[in-house]
Amino acid sequence: MSVPQRYPTPAHLIQQMKALPSSLQSMQQALQLLEDPDSSLDDLVDLIRLERSLAAKVIHMANSAAYAGEPCDTIELAVQRLGYSVVQDAAMALMAIEVFPGPLRLYGYPPQIIWRHSLAMACAMRELARIRQEDTGKAYALGLLHNIGMVLIDNWVMKRDEAARLQHQDWPDEWQTAEQNLLGFDHAVATAEVMTKLNFPAVMVEAARFQCRPEGARNAYRMAALMQMARWIRRQICGGSDTCPLPEPELLREHGMRISDLITITQRVTVELETAWERLGLGQRRAA
Repeated sequence: MSVPQRYPTPAHLIQQMKALPSSLQSMQQALQLLEDPDSSLDDLVDLIRLERSLAAKVIHMANSAAYAGEPCDTIELAVQRLGYSVVQDAAMALMAIEVFPGPLRLYGYPPQIIWRHSLAMACAMRELARIRQEDTGKAYALGLLHNIGMVLIDNWVMKRDEAARLQHQDWPDEWQTAEQNLLGFDHAVATAEVMTKLNFPAVMVEAARFQCRPEGARNAYRMAALMQMARWIRRQICGGSDTCPLPEPELLREHGMRISDLITITQRVTVELETAWERLGLGQRRAA
């Protein structure tokens, strides 16, 4: 693999992209609606209408066999049929998925694998946030966004060495060592840089930056620790036949969990993931 003579910065990687996906900005706006007690169903409809591909997918979902009824041809009817919370989750997930339209060749990931990772992480984050009484909306969005830094890294490296590939390690390292060796930072740092540029809340940015090493987070430790645990759950669900070592006892104690609790949570997240995957019509599942 060709190693750059001088490390780039995460901001430089953003500058090298022609444009960040517009769906990221829409996600930030959707999160604002979620946190605004005065927001209404009409506000969500207006936001979805701005993203044509998203609107078409929501209408398609409302016309699926799971929601049998008269043909639905407008966003308003789709939201009425599906329900506010279902549409909000689906919209957030579909906006995140649009960030990964093609394979991440540096990582050897086709789109469906990275989509599944994002959705599994989101489901895990929300389940853990419920238990720990953290903000479930922020947690779900963080799960969907946790690996967007990979897009920046893949884009930058592939322009310079199309044959480059990173070596994956088992949890908790995964890609971090290989990314650090190549660029001087990992995809968590790149993810935080994107979220900063798009004006996501500071606590979300810090949690994303320290998702692999929550002890470094000053103001977002609890959310960063949730992300670290959710990464394990995501790895357990999406790892195929590969075994995943158990989390360190300290991490389990931090969350007030036993191994049996973690297994139960992982089972619930698996069910939620499969339901969301089918509802969104994301196709045949693939393991990483």
